[in-house]
Amino acid sequence: MPICIVIAVALWWLPQRAFSVPHILGLVLCLLTTYVVMETNAQQHIIRIRTRMMSCVWLMLTACLAFMHPLEEPIIASACLCISYMLLFRCYQRLRPQAFVFHAFLMLSIGSFFAPVMLAMAIPFFLYIALLLRSLTKKAFWAGILGLIAPYWCYAFWYFITGKIDPSKITLPIGRIPFLDYPFDYQVLLRYIKTEELLSLPFSVQVSAAFIILLSIVSIVHYMRTNYDDKIRVRMILYIYMTQTLLLMVFLVLQPAHYETTMALLVASASPLIAHYFSLTGSILSNTFFVLSLLLTAGMATLNLWLTSFSIY
Repeated sequence: MPICIVIAVALWWLPQRAFSVPHILGLVLCLLTTYVVMETNAQQHIIRIRTRMMSCVWLMLTACLAFMHPLEEPIIASACLCISYMLLFRCYQRLRPQAFVFHAFLMLSIGSFFAPVMLAMAIPFFLYIALLLRSLTKKAFWAGILGLIAPYWCYAFWYFITGKIDPSKITLPIGRIPFLDYPFDYQVLLRYIKTEELLSLPFSVQVSAAFIILLSIVSIVHYMRTNYDDKIRVRMILYIYMTQTLLLMVFLVLQPAHYETTMALLVASASPLIAHYFSLTGSILSNTFFVLSLLLTAGMATLNLWLTSFSIY
């Protein structure tokens, strides 16, 4: 963990060869989020051995992505999502989970100001509480609703008292999902995959997204084959991470224009799965893949930070 922090600080400095105020604040928020990820693992014992791999994977993947360095939408949205996860998992089989539900949805709603897709995550979050965490009650449901609308109440009240409110501009970042028509036709879905926008993304972003998705898929496949080794509570938590990772992959394909915030949320959701895979496997094949992943991570950092600093990409 100390080595990862030193490397992260160096990678934060590399693109600009200096530390600006936004980048310093972004680094501080990243380190605070690293502590949140560490605390989540300590509370829930997601990885059943003593390891800091969860926080290390999050920290290194974040440090390799240049758009997550300044204090802007991606790093703030991912921090809110990590805090929301930590609070959400505390609801597992609680008789009175209202406080944790309220604050989990509150962080989700705050994050939606920076990544609108987080507001749509409220629907699967309610399903997680009901089906996986087994703690959904009437009070918990309304606590979640209050947590969602509280930031928007404050936002609307601020604009009301400042006299800058414009009702025509108050819109929710949720639209109709057109490919859920019945009967299901996969060709309808294919029409909404914006291939041209995907190919128009910077080459470094394409490579980074492909690498993170590859790690996520390998980790998911491995866990589905070995999930019997974990406790039921840990399985439920990792199922949540898996579902979130897959949903964010789909959203990245359907809405590539929002790649910065989507990839930031993807890193926050996939890091525990990747860490679980690397920590609990010891075969020759997995060890070889781990070394290869380290080399690819170094290549991703070079592509995103070193080469972009010289305006090559």
